[in-house]
Amino acid sequence: MKERGVFLLAVVLCVATHAMAQPARDRQIDQMTDKLWWIIDITKQYQPQFQAHVTLEAPDGERLALTLHGERARTLVHDDVIALERTPGVQADSPEQEMGADVIPHLATWGKPRWWGERAKNEGQEISKTWKLYGSVANFAQVVVKE
Repeated sequence: MKERGVFLLAVVLCVATHAMAQPARDRQIDQMTDKLWWIIDITKQYQPQFQAHVTLEAPDGERLALTLHGERARTLVHDDVIALERTPGVQADSPEQEMGADVIPHLATWGKPRWWGERAKNEGQEISKTWKLYGSVANFAQVVVKE
């Protein structure tokens, strides 16, 4: 019984150590690829090579400015909902400004309905937090009034 517990603890520590050892840049890219992004602004530049400068918004309100390269970026237009996937073989030590090279954009399946659904869920959570805060303030006010 003790051996099993020690073994499970060792496995958990190995997995947790690996996750914590992941560079902050990799974690940031993983967080970017977990979300849907709405293109709220796009500027295309064709010289010297094609680049799409995009401003993206996630359902939770986070905004991100990226410069995307390649054929997939060429087909993006304003109001598209895209998902990002990690570019294979990217070095984690590349500069922060080049984060657009670390991801590949593609149109999300059922993008706009899914994006709006996630936005509504996020807004519902924010409203719930506000009501909980309001309830705790109201309870505190009742206690103060009674005393």
